Amino acid sequence: MVKSGYDAITRATGALNVPEGKYMAYGRLLDIDNGQLSFNGGPIDNPAISLRAKKVFPDVTAYVNVRGTLLQPRMSFSSDPPLPQSQIVSLILAGGSFESAQTRGGNVAIGQGVAMLAQQYGGALGIQDAGLESDINNETSVVLGRYLNPRLYVSYGVSLTEQLNTFKARYTLGDHWTLRAEVGQAEGLDLVYTIAK
Repeated sequence: MVKSGYDAITRATGALNVPEGKYMAYGRLLDIDNGQLSFNGGPIDNPAISLRAKKVFPDVTAYVNVRGTLLQPRMSFSSDPPLPQSQIVSLILAGGSFESAQTRGGNVAIGQGVAMLAQQYGGALGIQDAGLESDINNETSVVLGRYLNPRLYVSYGVSLTEQLNTFKARYTLGDHWTLRAEVGQAEGLDLVYTIAK
């Protein structure tokens, strides 16, 4: 049942079964096994969602289980044969076989997916910047950052290959002077003078 009230919001009650179709997760189209949209008197554009979608690869079938609401879905992952969730996400992002996902840098694929999600939904969480960074040792990290005020920028990085987190802060003292601090595997504080050309 669908009805509009005085508050200009169209509301619905009931359920819509989705026996088959496509669902996009991490930029990949997956086949819906089964699903349902449930309308419980709330806005028609934000029903509760419950579905399972799959992607069949040569040596494994990856499943994405989606719960929550259409506007705020929560995903979990499973596979047949069973694999760790991080490997399932890597497989979905990288495509191909499980071996190719590993050899093509599955961790980087996970990082790209996390950075992509952070860029897409980060504004709601107060994250202004999201991306991947590599250091001089070719260690790749997902980095999330934001300005706390016009002079102070902070970022937090999570390594994709090691259990290593890095916190960085950059404070602009004036037109040419910047103070940079880093806490992680190494700790440091730098005073940087910039000459504009």
